[in-house]
Amino acid sequence: MKILLLSSPVVQRDFDRIARVPNLGLASLAAHVDDLCTVHVADIHGLRDHREYVRRIVNGYDMVGLTAMSFQYQEALVLARIAKDAGAETVFGGYHPTLAALEIGESRDAALIDYIVRGEGEATFRELVSSRLAGKSPKDILGLSYHRAEESGKAESNSADAARASRMVHNPDRPLLKVEEIEMPNRDARLITKGFYSFDVPIDCVETSRGCTQGCKFCSINLMYGRRFRRFSIERVIEDIRDAEAHGAGSIFFPDDNITLDPKRLQKLCQGIIDAGLTHLRYKTQASASGIASSKALVDKMGEAGFDGVFLGVESINKRNLEFLGKGKMSNDAEKAVQYLHDNNIIVSTGLIGGNPDDDEEDLWENFRLARKLKVDFPIFYISTPYPKTQMRSELEEMGLVTNSDFTRYDGLHANLKTRHLSEEEVQYITWQMNARYYDLEWFRYNKVKRLYPRWFANEVRRLAPFYARRKMDLALGRRTPEDFFREDLASGELCKGVT
Repeated sequence: MKILLLSSPVVQRDFDRIARVPNLGLASLAAHVDDLCTVHVADIHGLRDHREYVRRIVNGYDMVGLTAMSFQYQEALVLARIAKDAGAETVFGGYHPTLAALEIGESRDAALIDYIVRGEGEATFRELVSSRLAGKSPKDILGLSYHRAEESGKAESNSADAARASRMVHNPDRPLLKVEEIEMPNRDARLITKGFYSFDVPIDCVETSRGCTQGCKFCSINLMYGRRFRRFSIERVIEDIRDAEAHGAGSIFFPDDNITLDPKRLQKLCQGIIDAGLTHLRYKTQASASGIASSKALVDKMGEAGFDGVFLGVESINKRNLEFLGKGKMSNDAEKAVQYLHDNNIIVSTGLIGGNPDDDEEDLWENFRLARKLKVDFPIFYISTPYPKTQMRSELEEMGLVTNSDFTRYDGLHANLKTRHLSEEEVQYITWQMNARYYDLEWFRYNKVKRLYPRWFANEVRRLAPFYARRKMDLALGRRTPEDFFREDLASGELCKGVT
């Protein structure tokens, strides 16, 4: 059997300028079946024509796996059609197929999907591959959705879409794995090994933990993994870092769901990196503001270990909004967290969420003023997004504020709701203005990116300067308006560009 695992080619275009990261989850899946079959991973999101690439390589594979978040799901279906036309079975996994499995199984989409691996996929996928090799029914595989004909081992006929969709069944969920049972990722399975970077340094991912115990209403993590926090051993993490470096990485991103749930452990990991002589690499992660603010000693140790970038989930300083987002107990530690990080020459990016039910224009601009006050290097002004099955979606639907269920727009940057005071378009436009105005001369003076990555920064300035000059000239001459630029950026999907 030959298996091809495809990352999603659909990414948030604004972020792709800063970082393009290979898919760690697929490399982990590959590690759990590489003793059973030939398996390859294709990270296709940096390709000029990913569909043509898939058409070119897919022949000869017996099974094609695809992963998708909500805004990536429609393109995954397009690739699934290409795989089916080549005679391969298709397996879907990731957040959207997991959370929407029941709906997918009752829809016409099911005609393109042979199996859905729900939740944590390593063990489920291995058992699926084993069952296919042995010609057995998958009826006892936990965490798997499949077509009813498989119960008797029958091959699926080319029946009508509606008839096929009606036969998808869903086995019980699979308990979470013990971390000791999770294999090291197989990076040798990757077909594409170039073109992954953070700023201008080659990057790879290493996970140190899985899960989160917090109850954020907008987040799907708990729906995937429950409110549990599982830690890999420091020794395993160090071994994985060495493997990533051996495969060309000069920078490491820790994609943990909440790495600062255990600040003392993170500090031990930093010491482990120091002791292992791996401080020449550049480390990045995402963290809670309260976790970072809890210990200056922790952040000092992160700086010593080689961390140079942290994404902080600040969300808001508005107590009403924090309550709505499920973060009502979050202490207001953003200022302290940013200061600790900046004192250690660590680039700070923040997630700030607007478009909550009672937000008016002033409430949205409050996030802008906070980012400016903190001198955040890369603020991301997100818009509340009602992801499937989340508590937030239920509450927003009950309020009648959800305006759009086109999941291709569910990327955190597009408005899919209104507030009690603002229309969907007003939320979108104000958020676009904030992104457009932030990167001005004041930002140019204080941001740390130009000192840590001078070559990348200089290239970005040279690339964008003519673009901004044209926009300023068009404004000055009255040829175009900010609203024109807004429409242009909305159409292109580059919603963090704008004009200052």
